[in-house]
Amino acid sequence: MFRNMFTSGDNRELANATIDFYTHVQRDMKVDIGVDPIGYLWLMSERQLSTSSHHVDSMEENGVQVVRYGARDLGEMIPGLALNQAEKEESRLMNLEDVAGAYFGPKCGRLAPEKLARFYKERFLDLGGDLIFGADAKSLIVDATVPTGLEGEPFLWQDSRVAGVRLSDGGEIRAATTVVAAGAWTNELLDPTGIDGHAKSKMRQLFTVPAQSGSALARLLHTKGFNPSGTIPFLILPKGGVIVKPMSEQAEFWVGGEDEVNRQFLAYPEEDIDANYPPERAYYEMSIHPVLRAYLPDFAGAGPSRMWSGLYSYNTVDNLPYVFEGDGLVVVGGDSGSGVMKGDSLGRVVDAVYRNGEETEVELFGGATYRASKLGFRKRDVEREDWLL
Repeated sequence: MFRNMFTSGDNRELANATIDFYTHVQRDMKVDIGVDPIGYLWLMSERQLSTSSHHVDSMEENGVQVVRYGARDLGEMIPGLALNQAEKEESRLMNLEDVAGAYFGPKCGRLAPEKLARFYKERFLDLGGDLIFGADAKSLIVDATVPTGLEGEPFLWQDSRVAGVRLSDGGEIRAATTVVAAGAWTNELLDPTGIDGHAKSKMRQLFTVPAQSGSALARLLHTKGFNPSGTIPFLILPKGGVIVKPMSEQAEFWVGGEDEVNRQFLAYPEEDIDANYPPERAYYEMSIHPVLRAYLPDFAGAGPSRMWSGLYSYNTVDNLPYVFEGDGLVVVGGDSGSGVMKGDSLGRVVDAVYRNGEETEVELFGGATYRASKLGFRKRDVEREDWLL
């Protein structure tokens, strides 16, 4: 998914330029990367609308298009949406609030990450790049800048630099500059060198719910009036960060939740996600589904046909990505669940830092500029993000 609806102006700048580039790739370069602007629809209570209004005002003042819907509009447009929760005993138990309105982002949507990765791969190969698959990077190589040949160097009195990476098969790749973009496994590479990765990871889960032809869920899936695709937008429900993603071509929904409470942070995740962080059907049944069926009763009795898990890498300080450099090293990460939608901009920041250091102005796609040092730590200057999914 991608969106430009962020509370942080920094996130909006990075995401807007990236979305524009992805749209350019699909529309002008004629490369199908699955861009589909189905929109994000944030369903909110009266309290949430009020507390979020200043964020939305800021978005609009900075050029982000936002459409505001009232409860009556939503009730007429979304089949089966249960606006009123106060009279339902189960809803009162879960402290669910009535839906009073929504904020809709028409520039938000979805794309196909495997197609996007293929696009970048092919362009990288065109530039003469080399790719290695099936090889684990096990540790960074730290060398003395001016080696003496003494065993055990670099020593305290020597200048040192990251000189490359050791692979799981015992081989090495040495380079003048090494870029670490390892997501959840950044700490595993950086910590042994004494460099702080400033990020922790957390398990996230998704569940697939079928929407068979002719069913009430199929009718919900093909809700019209919000986007050119004639599908329900990406929904964010008022409780628990429960999300609903339409997948019309597969006749199904993908659903999940923000999972912030009682879910541990992981400093050093295991490599085998399937074995060590299996998805939990009970999490769907006891945490997600009660909220889902309360607001969208057509999901009553609907269980998952598939489920899977992954890891989010969070910058736990301000929920924004970081890009910083050291001797022979550039690190990018901490995207807090929104790396793809800022990927092109972050790539341009990494490239600028690699070429000119952190004290440089980066030209994002479309011509806007962004100061690279804002995403570093020596002169970090970003606006905290409050709308995480």
